[in-house]
Amino acid sequence: MALVTGAASGVGRAIALRYGREGAAVVCADLREAPDPGGYDAGLPTHEAIAAEDGLASVVRCDVTDGADVRAAIAAAVEEFGRLDVAVANAGVSLRVYDLVDEPWEDYERTVQVNQHGVWWTCREAVRQMIAQGEGGRVIAIASVAGLVGSPSGVNYNATKGAVVQMVRTLAAQVAAHGITVNAICPGYVRTAMNRVLWEDAPRLERVLAAHPIGRLGEPEDVAGAAFFLASGDAGWVTGVALPVDGGYTAV
Repeated sequence: MALVTGAASGVGRAIALRYGREGAAVVCADLREAPDPGGYDAGLPTHEAIAAEDGLASVVRCDVTDGADVRAAIAAAVEEFGRLDVAVANAGVSLRVYDLVDEPWEDYERTVQVNQHGVWWTCREAVRQMIAQGEGGRVIAIASVAGLVGSPSGVNYNATKGAVVQMVRTLAAQVAAHGITVNAICPGYVRTAMNRVLWEDAPRLERVLAAHPIGRLGEPEDVAGAAFFLASGDAGWVTGVALPVDGGYTAV
C-alpha cells in the first residue's frame, strides 16, 4: 500500500497512477481532489482515475504542514488497507523567484513550511508506522536538481530542496536496521503547473531546454518511473540516494 502526498496533479498524480497500474493500493493525499486547473492534467481525480483502471485507491485531504493532518492521513490509509508499505513525500510549492535581497519573508516561510517541514512530517510519521509494523518499507521524497547544484535565483526553493536531500541521507542511516529504505528523487525541469511559466516564455524555454543534454524537458511519467523503481524489490539495496532524473542537467 502506498501513500502519495500532492497526488492531485503533476508528478504526484503520475506516481500515484503508476503505482495503481502496477497493482498497489494507493491513498492520494492532497488539499484537493481535482487536478490543478493551471496544469496539464485532465480527466478524473487521481483516485477515480486509478479506480477506472480497476485499481484500488482512496483520497484523503491532507495539509502536509500540519502534523496532525499527516498522522490522520496515514491512520486512514492503514485503517482502509491494513498497512503502509510506501510513502512518497511529494507535496511541494514553488512561488515567485526573487533575488534574496528582494525575497519576501512570507514566500520564504511558506516554501519552507511545505517543502521542508511537510517532507519532515511525512517521513517521520511514515517511518513510525513502518517501524511499528516491523516489516520494513520504502520512503521516497521528491527533491530537485535545485537541491544538488547552485542556481542564481530562488533561495527559498533551492534551500528547501537541499534540506530534503540531507534529510533523506540522514534518515536512511537511522532506519536502515528496520529494513526501511529512504531515497530522494531530484527531477530537472518537468512539465507541470509549477513550471508552466517556462512553456509560455519561448526564450526562457529555449535556454532551459539547452541545459538538458538529452534534448527534451521532463514529463511527470519520467519521475514516476524512478519512483516505481525505488518502491520495488529491485531497489532493496538502494538507500540514502539523491537520484537525479533530469535529462543530464546535473551532468554538465
